[in-house]
Amino acid sequence: MTPGAARAAATRTAIRAGWISVVAGAAIMLAKFIAWAVTGSSAVLADAAESVVNVIAASMATFSIAVAARPADQDHPYGHGKAEPLSAFVEGAMILVAATLIAVQSIRMIIVGPELGQLGLGIAIAGAAGAGNLVLGIYLIRVGRAAGSEALQADGQHVLTDVITTVGTLAALGLVRWTGWLLLDPLAALAVVASIIWTGSRVVRRALASLLDEADFSMLDRLARHLEAGRRSEWVEIHQLRTRASGSLTHVDLHLTVPRYLSVEEAHQIGDALEGRVGELLEGMGDPVVHLDPCVPRQCPGCTMSSCPVRSAPLEAPFRFDVEHLVRPGLI
Repeated sequence: MTPGAARAAATRTAIRAGWISVVAGAAIMLAKFIAWAVTGSSAVLADAAESVVNVIAASMATFSIAVAARPADQDHPYGHGKAEPLSAFVEGAMILVAATLIAVQSIRMIIVGPELGQLGLGIAIAGAAGAGNLVLGIYLIRVGRAAGSEALQADGQHVLTDVITTVGTLAALGLVRWTGWLLLDPLAALAVVASIIWTGSRVVRRALASLLDEADFSMLDRLARHLEAGRRSEWVEIHQLRTRASGSLTHVDLHLTVPRYLSVEEAHQIGDALEGRVGELLEGMGDPVVHLDPCVPRQCPGCTMSSCPVRSAPLEAPFRFDVEHLVRPGLI
């Protein structure tokens, strides 16, 4: 399968998973509202309210995946991949909003006093909904990782956060039923808020890192080791190495210093070879761009060209192809 076909297949899988999330999330949301109607529990209502956010977020994630899969065009030369982290950021913000609503509702019930109904039936319905969310969340994260979809992974993390909320709610209802202490219901909901805020903050942080093109040092380290392993003497020095993620694609650009006595055609062939080397690591899921610079005399001590007609100083130590040196601005 070609890289393009693999990307298309991954996108179709991600979109299908997104629609599964929307449909399953709607069914789970309905079950939770039924549980709330049966119990009258503020914790169950807050749990159901979070499921509303789940359905909205899943719809946004599915839409963003479809948008991110669109090819680059004149208005978006780097493609539409940033639609996914943008969706993930909005979803993380929704998680934080849901946590705030849960806290407000819980505090209100502490003040006015909770009134609960049929706890046994409500626990059974909410438990079934929580089990469904657990399966759905694990599925979404696995598919999201396989497809390289940030939006789908964020959706899966949100769903698993909902599972934590449901577990806390069930524990509270069980204790209320056992002890008769009704205040445990809103107090347990407040305890769950901390976990929800932690998950939402992580989703927002990861989305912002992608939107702001934060350096991926893991990818940079892999590139450095890959370039060192395939090093050629014509690659006098490499600098200003940068990467940026856009959906499932990774854009890489760098500056390559080549011997200044080479013809334009020869230098271009060397640049193409380097682009091919980077492309091997990206496995078709990226866009490497190499900028060519001519060497200068002060680079001679680090140049490994053995038969250089313009060398002005002997080789002392080859330029290092590690992250620290590859990302620096360069000598020119």
